[in-house]
Amino acid sequence: MTTSWISFGPDLEPLASEARRGAQTPPRRRDGVCVSGTPEEVVTKLVEAAGTSCGWSRFDEVLDDGGLRALFVNAGAARFVTESTEPAR
Repeated sequence: MTTSWISFGPDLEPLASEARRGAQTPPRRRDGVCVSGTPEEVVTKLVEAAGTSCGWSRFDEVLDDGGLRALFVNAGAARFVTESTEPAR
């Protein structure tokens, strides 16, 4: 199975509610996701979504156990797409 990595960029800045808690380290957030498909297929879906009023695309997320689940990505949140370097499980 060909997989691609959609990156949302580096970890997000802490939310205002987290920043007000003080010097505690905010929980780590996922900065990308592995989905089924070639980078070309993934980018095509994101480009098509960007041209709509909602901007969302449906993908199949590749889970650690090799299973798939529906995942919806906002095209404006994606920073880059590349072939996944991790083998599909």
